[in-house]
Amino acid sequence: MSRRKLLRGVGVTAALAALPVGTAVGQTAKSKYDDEDGNGIPDEGEVVTGTYKSVYAYDASGDWYWDLGDGRVQGTVGGVSELDQETLTVCDYKVQYRGTFENDPFLDSGWIRNNINCKGYDDNGNYNFLIVHKTDKRYTGNRPAVWGDWEYFVDVESKLGNKLVRPQNPPGQN
Repeated sequence: MSRRKLLRGVGVTAALAALPVGTAVGQTAKSKYDDEDGNGIPDEGEVVTGTYKSVYAYDASGDWYWDLGDGRVQGTVGGVSELDQETLTVCDYKVQYRGTFENDPFLDSGWIRNNINCKGYDDNGNYNFLIVHKTDKRYTGNRPAVWGDWEYFVDVESKLGNKLVRPQNPPGQN
């Protein structure tokens, strides 16, 4: 699997896995929401707006580090400083979302916007995508699926533009 495909997969996983409401203080700006059962998750029908930051870093040897932005850290090393600095690539994520959690820890409806900026050994790209749920008026049912009833609405990569609306082969190239 290429690093770019892995990067995109991490972005989608970040959107899904790191969206639980209980993110670190200072990382989330969210609506006030009802939580009658006290489980820390918005009750059914409560619309939540939030944002958080995450960092994914890797090196050419295959080691990686992922700070999900909510206190959870994953990877083969304990920190970015433990990665090979000569082949290091660091990707900073800013994730924004709005929707309902329906009293479970994952966003059940709404939209998710990821802005990813990478710098380093094998990637100096910017990636932006907007994922919408079937309840969002922008949902078409004809775009690439992310998971379940969610699809990409915008998928922009630096030097390529919006990959959902551009020609498969740039003009003059076959």
